[in-house]
Amino acid sequence: MKIGRIFAFCMAAAVCVSCSLEPFDENPLPVGPTDSKPTISEESTMFVKEEKSDVYVFQTNDRKYLGSRGYTLWGVKNINQSDRFEPLSVQITKQGGRAEAGFGMVFCEQEIENKSFLLTVLLNANGLYAIGKIVDGAFIHLNNGWVESEFINKGLGVSNDVSVTYSEEKECFNLKINGQEITSFSVAEEISFKNSRSGYVVVIASDENFPSKPVKVIFRNN
Repeated sequence: MKIGRIFAFCMAAAVCVSCSLEPFDENPLPVGPTDSKPTISEESTMFVKEEKSDVYVFQTNDRKYLGSRGYTLWGVKNINQSDRFEPLSVQITKQGGRAEAGFGMVFCEQEIENKSFLLTVLLNANGLYAIGKIVDGAFIHLNNGWVESEFINKGLGVSNDVSVTYSEEKECFNLKINGQEITSFSVAEEISFKNSRSGYVVVIASDENFPSKPVKVIFRNN
């Protein structure tokens, strides 16, 4: 009976540990929008274009963004003029903020069946990436959560080139990071490429050291 009780206790403890460490067995965990109703909002004016360049800078140390589950801010700056998906390529450099908090690009922003819709690719400075869609304010992972990639340059102040293309033949998007093929993905929704919008996204971690250490991310269109 004692052995049985000890085995049951060990199994229960293992389950608790695995749940607490999802999606990665590491600390700190990656920070980004999740299915647990984080705060996600469009704040296009916070992505400021530098004069005479194709560079956008996001920076904030405002404590109002320190939500208990993090705060995701995105902005759209470009319009897809063609009936086909126009390839996206952005060099992204996170210069300040928590390394585990995500940053990246948004695209195919539009309304589908009277609900807001957009796709997003996120990286973090610890070498992880995630792909998702945001439907009516709710984030849904498209690649089973955060994934580690050896092709992501780690660290603050380090740049990563991120590009997304679309294959008409295979009806899927293709993600490259620093010139390397990473993965392909698709969605069930009937997306209209023409007049859809694209831009950038930054996640504010709940434990950012505001106001002394602002979050700063630089986006340069390639």
